[in-house]
Amino acid sequence: MKNRFVKNCCDGLYNSIDVHFTGACDNKCAHCIDMRFSGIDLKKPNVGAICKTIIDNKEKYDDVLFLGGEPCLYLDELLECVKILRVETNLKLYVTTSVPKVCYDKREQFEDLILHLDGLNLSVQHYNESIADEIRKTKSKYNRQEFYNSLPCKDKIRINLNIVKPFLYTKSDILNCLYHYDKMGFNSIKISEIQHGKDQFVSFEKLFNINLLSPYYNGCQTYLDMPDILRYIKTPILLKRSCFMCESTLKASIMDGVKTLYKAFTKPNNNYNVVYGNGEIKEGWI
Repeated sequence: MKNRFVKNCCDGLYNSIDVHFTGACDNKCAHCIDMRFSGIDLKKPNVGAICKTIIDNKEKYDDVLFLGGEPCLYLDELLECVKILRVETNLKLYVTTSVPKVCYDKREQFEDLILHLDGLNLSVQHYNESIADEIRKTKSKYNRQEFYNSLPCKDKIRINLNIVKPFLYTKSDILNCLYHYDKMGFNSIKISEIQHGKDQFVSFEKLFNINLLSPYYNGCQTYLDMPDILRYIKTPILLKRSCFMCESTLKASIMDGVKTLYKAFTKPNNNYNVVYGNGEIKEGWI
């Protein structure tokens, strides 16, 4: 019975740690999680404290995901942290980054980081850098597309794209992004619907005229099988949809109601926590 309801991250599906490595960021994306959660006010991460907290609790978890802010702004500290955890634990290690210029300037360290990770998520925003700069609200200082394409270990790297109105929200624009990054040979491309409200939210299903099952009950992450639309694309495409729990313009299905009732009387048995840059561990984002 439980497997019918536990299909999303919010259901308690994974035993994982998010590391809010730093609150510092060189971008000002309106949809960033740090626009909602300020976190503990510490910009420079304490590598020793972070590693100690994770190592002391390592038996409870399977995965660690480093986030920010922008974790790669402290690339040397991030690399040190990952190397320590690689030796001291058996946890799978992931990083999500918008690839600041320090990754370009310290390419050797960045490639070393990739080598020690299980996966790297690149938040690229858009293949057109002028539009990507508008989303990030900052000017790029190096040729990002050329740099992305030149990275090693592409089997570990996923491209992240966000449906963000008015920047990336049309069918043609999304397809152009997919075709662009498909040629680079990464392991997958993830498209995420970002919650904005009725004036800005864009549904991938409506945009592409497809019908998928309820994301809340059936699972909000779906690998797309759309050969008629995504023709010639070889890279696996993962769609992360919004549901009525996070997007106010969406309505709940009958099965969503059943699941909501189930969750009201059950408690997730997974372990999920957030570790902050000073080593403090919390039950969630603050």
